Amino acid sequence: MRDFKVLVTEASKGEEPAWTELMTRFEKYVSSQAIKRIRDQSKAEDLSQEVFLEAWKVLPSLRQPEAFPFLLRRLVLKHSDRILRKKDLLGTELNPEITKAAPRSGDSWRTEVLDALDELPNEEKQLLNLRYFGEMSYEEITEKTGIPIGNLKNRLRRSRELLRRQLLNKSDRKDWLEVLHGPMAIAS
Repeated sequence: MRDFKVLVTEASKGEEPAWTELMTRFEKYVSSQAIKRIRDQSKAEDLSQEVFLEAWKVLPSLRQPEAFPFLLRRLVLKHSDRILRKKDLLGTELNPEITKAAPRSGDSWRTEVLDALDELPNEEKQLLNLRYFGEMSYEEITEKTGIPIGNLKNRLRRSRELLRRQLLNKSDRKDWLEVLHGPMAIAS
């Protein structure tokens, strides 16, 4: 049985038999880590395939062959986090069961925010929905909408500002500002 570091070195040069042996050796490890994280067998199998595919792509840039298990672990974390972050969105609209849930006591700010969000123009509402309710990264939103990342950040900033102004006009309560923007927003 050859040392995995030798296999990593060979696989990084494009030798498929070495890569196949690496996958066989680390298959149980990746699968168990995926199942532990997402607790769904079928999604864990898909995640394992994605991990090995991405590992194959980045393997030539791996400087230290002994870091291969850590690379796999990092990729499992990355892909499982992406799966766990996904929310059930209806297109780009908010899922009413998630957003219009009956507010708990002390959650009146949530109702105010959601009402103000509903009154925003469609594009601003969709971007805020994707970012905050869909918990999508800037990169994921860029892929979905085709908006360049620099423009996206500016549009999201303007959308948050529009929402903040909408809330200021509708309410004399300022406590929700800290929830949305932090302590500095109250001073502005």
